[in-house]
Amino acid sequence: MRYRHAGGSTGRKILRFVDKIAKSKYFQKATENEYIKKKIAEVSNMPLMLSVEVLELSGTLTINIPPPPTDRIWYSFREPPRLDLHVRPMLGEREVTFTHVTEWIEKKLQCEFQKVFVMPNMDDLYLPLMTSGLEKPPASSHSSVISSSHQSSMESQEYLSE
Repeated sequence: MRYRHAGGSTGRKILRFVDKIAKSKYFQKATENEYIKKKIAEVSNMPLMLSVEVLELSGTLTINIPPPPTDRIWYSFREPPRLDLHVRPMLGEREVTFTHVTEWIEKKLQCEFQKVFVMPNMDDLYLPLMTSGLEKPPASSHSSVISSSHQSSMESQEYLSE
């Protein structure tokens, strides 16, 4: 099963539209107004929060415990799991209730989850109890799996910023 990115070209179109408006001489003139400057400052300083509730996560999880010496356990889903999320974005004290916005955020989070936690990508847990206690844990032990997961995360962050 292949997952598509939600809102790819539509998001770029909206950003281009917003850029056009911001560059227009009328908008530039309006931003010189003191009342509008004050409101823009209020919006710019408003906290943005996102609450995510996982309603269901079900699928076949693979756990890889490498032979000693190791201090990590690797895990991943074999196939994309059933993931049911409920997001509540908040802008300041107000909850954003636009269905299009919340659905878009949920799709983005589901897509990111697929990129990080579904094979061939794996995530790991550091478990100090699996070492003898005599060795110091390595500052950073990168394997191809970590690099793959990290690269996927970086690509996802780039995509989200588009």
